[in-house]
Amino acid sequence: MILWFLGLMVIGLYLSFIMMHRSLKRTALIIVFGIGVVGSLLLITLNDNAHFGMVKRTTTDEQTIYTASPNAQMPMLLKQTVGTAGKHAVYIYKTDPKKKAVHTKADLAVRNKVVKTSDTTASLTSKTTRWEYQNAFYGALFNHEGAGQFVSQHNQLAIPKSWFVLTTTQAKQLSSKLKALQHPTAQQKAALAKKVKAKAAELIKADPKLAADQTTLMKQAQKAVQQELIQQAVQDVQQHK
Repeated sequence: MILWFLGLMVIGLYLSFIMMHRSLKRTALIIVFGIGVVGSLLLITLNDNAHFGMVKRTTTDEQTIYTASPNAQMPMLLKQTVGTAGKHAVYIYKTDPKKKAVHTKADLAVRNKVVKTSDTTASLTSKTTRWEYQNAFYGALFNHEGAGQFVSQHNQLAIPKSWFVLTTTQAKQLSSKLKALQHPTAQQKAALAKKVKAKAAELIKADPKLAADQTTLMKQAQKAVQQELIQQAVQDVQQHK
């Protein structure tokens, strides 16, 4: 609408300035159309540079997210640094276990926060702020130009305590370490058996009834030792930023 008005003011100014003879009426029209031209240009400039007629509106969206880890038994939230300084990062996850992984918006105006909760599922809460027109009049006046323009976003990724948070590089390192654990040397096998035996003794001490069921006892001991090895592997890669 503002462009149509500007066009009419320019045409009116041209016609009154060129086509009319000198008179009080001509002078008055030149002033009116001149003010219309200047006012229109001023409003357009204010809208472009200062978002005149607009307000910031924030919307909140929450969704369940899933790990992007190929190993469902070891869920993790992946992180990838953005830029050479490494001060900003995007987080990689899935919105559907069967679909490809996605990541948070790569923008300096986006802030991400990761929190661990006692929940069994992970979620992403996004608060997104955009420029919107105050009302229908301003929207029509500026033909809705710039409506929905992104301002900022704050993401909170709430993940279960069982999840790990690793960079993509650390995840690759962890994968290599875990593959190596699947093919232990004779010395490592002996050390592992010793750890399982010690863990079994701990379990019996905590629950003497387990001594009567050696199969269950050894399974629990082996699982506990395996978890400790994974935790140690994660701690090792986390030390390498």
